[in-house]
Amino acid sequence: MRIAIFINTAWNIYNFRAGLIRAMRKDGHEIHAIAPEDDYSVRLTAMGCIYHPIEMQNTGDNPWEDLLLIKQIYRLYDNIKPQLVLHYTIKPNIYGAIVARILGIPSISTVSGLGTVFLTTSKRNRVARYLYKLAFRFPQHIFFQNASDQLLFEQLNLLKAKNYCLIPGSGIDIRRFYKDQSPPEAPPFVFLMIARLIEEKGVRDYIEACKILRSQGNAVTCQILGPQARNHKRAISLEEIASSPLDYLGETDDVRSFISRSHAVVLPSAREGLSRSLLEAAAMEKPIVASAVPGCVEVVKDQINGLLCTPGDPVDLAQKMSEMMSITDSELQEMGQAGRNLVKQQFTEDHVVRQYLDIMNKMNIT
Repeated sequence: MRIAIFINTAWNIYNFRAGLIRAMRKDGHEIHAIAPEDDYSVRLTAMGCIYHPIEMQNTGDNPWEDLLLIKQIYRLYDNIKPQLVLHYTIKPNIYGAIVARILGIPSISTVSGLGTVFLTTSKRNRVARYLYKLAFRFPQHIFFQNASDQLLFEQLNLLKAKNYCLIPGSGIDIRRFYKDQSPPEAPPFVFLMIARLIEEKGVRDYIEACKILRSQGNAVTCQILGPQARNHKRAISLEEIASSPLDYLGETDDVRSFISRSHAVVLPSAREGLSRSLLEAAAMEKPIVASAVPGCVEVVKDQINGLLCTPGDPVDLAQKMSEMMSITDSELQEMGQAGRNLVKQQFTEDHVVRQYLDIMNKMNIT
């Protein structure tokens, strides 16, 4: 069976969909990966995918560029002739689903987060809602990564049929993400944030919270790990990070050593699909401080495996971080163990792969 996967970056496919790709290839499927070219494109080829580059501006809303994108998608799908397409992220979900319908190709869409477009009442928001309503008439199945996103689509009447359900994110390989038996040294207490450098992730709230903690005389190290977002309208510059109390760790292919050396992981995001970084931290038995927003509350159970803070409130974030620092080592360990147990019960890669394969079987995609 010839299956195409279309996502906004090759990095995304390689890092979040590798387990699914391995399972599908094991079942004898031919996998075609479609994404803008980046450093991970060659890795997709190395893992057995047939890679197809596509030009796409992930954050742009230029109608002319989108028309050219639709034309590219049409040519690719017509040449590849997939028997199923898996779509992820906004533009593939919308334009990919429309083109697949035109060509009579079955498709599955996954809503892995709504981005900033649904956080405002702008004209762009209204256009995105209309396009989703149009495009989501066509997939044979739709996965949502959190119940809040699914409910919002239901309330906005963006779903035509009951061909949708929840899926526990992209799944965590708990054989790869586990507790390092060498705990970080203390003091100082080390907080780690893993995220792209954009406003919506709460980077500036994190900066202010760290300033508050230090002004109170706390011995604390605040780290941030993640890629720059050079073409993003709300990118946080490296100059701003350098003038802040944060230690910028750059970006990496493997977050595990950084998580291991931290005492707790922080994510004061405005909204997530289902936070991968929090799932990885939980799997490695790290307590978490995160915003009480969709995509975080599914992973962080307040006072159980972490602490929830008010989104957009650096004072409350600082308070929760201070509270985390005051917790005893044994209590931190209990929080970490509770987090890993949660991941094992609900969020493993095996759970996710099984749901995709089950849906494919029901569609007679075997």
